[in-house]
Amino acid sequence: MAHHQPPASPAHQSPAQAGRHDTSTIFDAFVSNVYLPHVKLRKRSWRVDERIARQHLSPTFGARELADIQRHEVEDWLHGLSVHGLAPATCNRILAVFKTICSLAVMRGLLPAGQSPCAGVPPFKIHAQRERYLTQDEAQRLMRALEKSDRQEAKAIRLLLLTGARKSEILKARWENIRPDQRLLTVPVSKSGKPRHISLSGEAVEVIRSIPRVPGCPWLFPGRGPGKPLSDIYIFWNRLRRGLGLADVRIHDLRHTFASFLVNAGHSLYEVQKLLGHGDPRTTMRYAHLGQASLLAAAQTVSACLARNSRGDRNRNVIPPLPRGTYKGRGRIHPRAAW
Repeated sequence: MAHHQPPASPAHQSPAQAGRHDTSTIFDAFVSNVYLPHVKLRKRSWRVDERIARQHLSPTFGARELADIQRHEVEDWLHGLSVHGLAPATCNRILAVFKTICSLAVMRGLLPAGQSPCAGVPPFKIHAQRERYLTQDEAQRLMRALEKSDRQEAKAIRLLLLTGARKSEILKARWENIRPDQRLLTVPVSKSGKPRHISLSGEAVEVIRSIPRVPGCPWLFPGRGPGKPLSDIYIFWNRLRRGLGLADVRIHDLRHTFASFLVNAGHSLYEVQKLLGHGDPRTTMRYAHLGQASLLAAAQTVSACLARNSRGDRNRNVIPPLPRGTYKGRGRIHPRAAW
């Protein structure tokens, strides 16, 4: 009589084998049931991970078993993102989320150790950091165009240019966090995880006062959905920048422009750091070269002074005598002491 081997009990199965009968080993299910609850407790930006998984990972891998996804498939998928126009840095951020998801699957025993499909998949190389600053003429043309519009997107962009704030800090601003008498906009939880206070110029306060307040809505810029803030200004911005011949200028470049105007006006990097809300001073150092012109001018002042003195003493070979009433000692000139 043939003897049938009884199926291994769950206690004797490897985690990967046991997981094959668990819907959490399906990529979408794992993200929803395991990864997102895990990451919500650890990252303030967990919604970014959720969006990346939904928009870029789920269409290709959502219905797949985690253990069945192969490295070459991940490499082909990553190449496809680039071919369809995503920037290398964006592709790398998406890959980083994929790697984190797979690492958690390994940690939970749903993938064998060392068998992550993302292991060894190299990110794209990022070339030198792109820098784009508006010239004073470009910034003035942009501001004039914004002032002609009553759209709330235009007012939001004016505040971005006047404050140097991050886009999310302006679009998610609440009326309760604005103190016009103190010229402050408070961000309860900034990118650094701490409260941040954005200084408001007189012009910025005037922009805020021109915004109609919607009864019952806490947001400075209400969104289309009920109870939500304005979330997307790209369509308006894209049309505006192209009409002004500024097609290569991104919204974030307005923040760079704010910093460049400060540095070129002679303000210190410490002041720039505080106004931009940089937690790490090294982040602000990217703007150090912008003040080079003023530093060269300062250095030239000393050179000019020395050159004038040199020309004045060119025909004099005698060291000028010390003024009466002084004596020289140990390399210093002192007023003659009263004995």
